[in-house]
Amino acid sequence: MEKSKPEGETGMHEAKERMTIHLPLRVIERAKNAVYWTPGLTVAKLTADALDAAVDKLERRNGKPFAAREAELKGGRPMK
Repeated sequence: MEKSKPEGETGMHEAKERMTIHLPLRVIERAKNAVYWTPGLTVAKLTADALDAAVDKLERRNGKPFAAREAELKGGRPMK
Protein backbone atom coordinates (compact mmCIF):
# COMPACT_ATOMS: atom_id res chain seq x y z
CA MET A 1 0.00 0.00 0.00
CA GLU A 2 1.50 3.34 -1.08
CA LYS A 3 1.36 6.33 1.26
CA SER A 4 -0.50 9.32 -0.13
CA LYS A 5 1.76 12.27 -0.82
CA PRO A 6 1.48 15.31 1.45
CA GLU A 7 0.27 18.53 -0.10
CA GLY A 8 3.09 20.15 -2.05
CA GLU A 9 4.97 16.90 -2.78
CA THR A 10 5.50 16.25 -6.45
CA GLY A 11 7.37 13.33 -7.98
CA MET A 12 10.95 13.15 -6.73
CA HIS A 13 11.06 16.47 -4.85
CA GLU A 14 9.04 17.57 -1.86
CA ALA A 15 8.14 21.16 -1.21
CA LYS A 16 10.30 22.49 1.62
CA GLU A 17 10.02 25.26 4.17
CA ARG A 18 12.46 26.64 6.72
CA MET A 19 11.78 25.77 10.39
CA THR A 20 13.87 27.43 13.08
CA ILE A 21 14.08 25.67 16.44
CA HIS A 22 16.29 25.81 19.52
CA LEU A 23 17.83 22.52 20.65
CA PRO A 24 20.09 21.52 23.53
CA LEU A 25 23.77 21.90 22.57
CA ARG A 26 24.46 18.22 23.34
CA VAL A 27 21.82 17.19 20.77
CA ILE A 28 23.25 19.57 18.17
CA GLU A 29 26.80 18.30 18.72
CA ARG A 30 25.73 14.65 18.51
CA ALA A 31 23.84 15.37 15.28
CA LYS A 32 26.78 17.21 13.74
CA ASN A 33 29.14 14.37 14.69
CA ALA A 34 26.78 11.80 13.15
CA VAL A 35 26.53 13.82 9.93
CA TYR A 36 30.30 14.36 9.79
CA TRP A 37 30.99 10.62 10.07
CA THR A 38 28.14 9.45 7.78
CA PRO A 39 28.94 10.01 4.10
CA GLY A 40 26.05 11.55 2.19
CA LEU A 41 24.04 12.46 5.28
CA THR A 42 23.04 16.08 5.93
CA VAL A 43 21.72 17.75 9.05
CA ALA A 44 18.48 18.49 7.16
CA LYS A 45 18.01 14.82 6.17
CA LEU A 46 18.84 13.58 9.67
CA THR A 47 16.38 16.07 11.17
CA ALA A 48 13.59 15.27 8.69
CA ASP A 49 14.01 11.52 9.25
CA ALA A 50 14.02 11.96 13.04
CA LEU A 51 10.90 14.16 13.02
CA ASP A 52 9.15 11.74 10.65
CA ALA A 53 9.91 8.83 13.00
CA ALA A 54 8.77 10.80 16.05
CA VAL A 55 5.47 11.81 14.42
CA ASP A 56 4.90 8.21 13.24
CA LYS A 57 5.30 7.09 16.87
CA LEU A 58 2.85 9.74 18.10
CA GLU A 59 0.33 8.77 15.41
CA ARG A 60 0.57 5.09 16.39
CA ARG A 61 -0.03 6.07 20.02
CA ASN A 62 -2.96 8.25 18.86
CA GLY A 63 -4.35 5.34 16.81
CA LYS A 64 -4.51 7.41 13.63
CA PRO A 65 -2.89 10.41 11.94
CA PHE A 66 -3.66 13.74 13.56
CA ALA A 67 -6.26 15.98 11.94
CA ALA A 68 -5.05 19.08 10.10
CA ARG A 69 -4.50 22.12 12.29
CA GLU A 70 -7.37 24.58 12.58
CA ALA A 71 -4.94 27.49 13.00
CA GLU A 72 -1.22 28.17 12.79
CA LEU A 73 0.92 27.44 15.84
CA LYS A 74 1.77 30.36 18.07
CA GLY A 75 5.45 31.28 18.07
CA GLY A 76 7.60 31.96 21.09
CA ARG A 77 8.13 30.21 24.37
CA PRO A 78 5.29 28.18 25.88
CA MET A 79 3.52 29.74 28.84
CA LYS A 80 4.18 28.10 32.22
